[in-house]
Amino acid sequence: MSDKFSAEQPIGLQIRRLRQARGWTLAELARRAATSAPTLHRYENGWDNFELGTLRKIAAALGARLEVRLATDGRAAAPGRRPARAALVKLLSPLFWDRDLASRDLDKHPDWVLGRVLTSGNRKQVAAARRYYDDEAFRRALGRRGIDPKTRNYWSLILRGERSAL
Repeated sequence: MSDKFSAEQPIGLQIRRLRQARGWTLAELARRAATSAPTLHRYENGWDNFELGTLRKIAAALGARLEVRLATDGRAAAPGRRPARAALVKLLSPLFWDRDLASRDLDKHPDWVLGRVLTSGNRKQVAAARRYYDDEAFRRALGRRGIDPKTRNYWSLILRGERSAL
């Protein structure tokens, strides 16, 4: 692939630029990738609940290589400072529609908190949770009932890939 994009660019922006460089409409890329134009529109406009299978089809249609990885700074957690408990509760609260998330829940019920983050969280929520919890907590949460197989497989792949890169 001759198109070069920074890994720092959001994936939706990369998709849009590759599509536009080829002169394709959303409908044309959707047809070639066997997905829908509304899905592509959401991806290109910042929606970050990506389906790995859909991204693979989009990459193939664009003649691009899809690389899924999370870079770390050499520690088990995501780079950056550990968020304050109150800030993390505020950030994650929208994921808890059935009961209020309390500060004590972060340490008392990490599997429950991480289960919600892994299944419903956006990129910012996942990154903050990764700075707060270690990867072992993520692995335990993945073993919980209620985590769908796609989510479990996706995160297992990510965590396994990071471990081998360290």
